[in-house]
Amino acid sequence: MLHERIRVYAQAAGDRLKAEGGENDLLDRIAADPVFLLTREEVAAAADPRIFVGRAPEQVEEFLAAEVDPLLAAHAAALSDAAVEVKV
Repeated sequence: MLHERIRVYAQAAGDRLKAEGGENDLLDRIAADPVFLLTREEVAAAADPRIFVGRAPEQVEEFLAAEVDPLLAAHAAALSDAAVEVKV
């Protein structure tokens, strides 16, 4: 039941964004629904993407340290003459 309400609100918020632009009001729509029994702050906290990434940030750091940094160090001379920019 709640999943369906979220789906409907997400669709409506998306339609509004496409038609009018502006801010995404999905969290406001959910917070305004008394069935959810959540404040706007609680909805925002539950929707924080940082709580869904698990160990990904640490795993990226470990991978860079174990795999990428040694390769960069091994080829430092070849890279020193090139302008290289890495964006993650």
